[in-house]
Amino acid sequence: AFACDAATQQGIQQRLEANGYALRVTDHGYCVSLYVTDPNNLRLEFTVDHPEAERSNAEQLTQAHTTLRRWLAGDHTPNNDFRPH
Repeated sequence: AFACDAATQQGIQQRLEANGYALRVTDHGYCVSLYVTDPNNLRLEFTVDHPEAERSNAEQLTQAHTTLRRWLAGDHTPNNDFRPH
């Protein structure tokens, strides 16, 4: 994904829509992603992180091994605290 700020992402979206490109915007909680397929059929993603993403990343880093063990054991409960479960 290409990281950008909200104003840049909005500008990209406006230009794509004005030129007839199909796109999708998804709010993942920890970021908002704009997806589009370019003329070479490559999928591009332009993402804006949640304002507190660095805090969340730091917390997740301390729990990474525990979270992976939980996931591998079959508990696929989301660990994204920015999006409702």
